Amino acid sequence: MSREQEIFDDVEGLVLEDARQTYSEQVIDHFMNPRNFGVLENPDGFNAMSGICGDTIGIYVGLDNERISRISFVTNGCGPTIACSSALTCMAKDLALKEAMKITGQDLIKYLGGLPVENTHCADLAVNTLRSALAKVS
Repeated sequence: MSREQEIFDDVEGLVLEDARQTYSEQVIDHFMNPRNFGVLENPDGFNAMSGICGDTIGIYVGLDNERISRISFVTNGCGPTIACSSALTCMAKDLALKEAMKITGQDLIKYLGGLPVENTHCADLAVNTLRSALAKVS
C-alpha cells in the first residue's frame, strides 16, 4: 500500500469515526453505499427540487401496474441528502403509488434511525421530490 493510500485511509477512518458521533449507522451506510443512484432510463415520472440549503435531488420512477417497479435518484447534496435519497428509494420501491405518496419526512427519519435537527430538511426535500415525481407520472 502506498503512503498516500495509508494517509487517505487514516483520514477516511477519522471522518467516519466523527460521523458516528452524529449519525446513525443507517445514515452512514446509505451515504457510503447509496442504493439506486443514477439516471433511470425511460422513466414514467421524474422531478428535481432544490432545498433551502442549495442541495438538489432528482427522482426517477418507473411503474408496473400502478406500483413503483424501478426508482433512482441523483443529487449534488451532502451526506445526509444522499442518505435520505437512497433510503427513500428503498422505502418506495414496490409500493403502490398511493402508498408511496403517504411516506412522510418523519417516516424517512425513523427508517434511517434518526437525523440531527439541522438535517431534517434533507428528509423533507427527498419526500417532496418523490411526491412531485409521482404527481408527474404519465
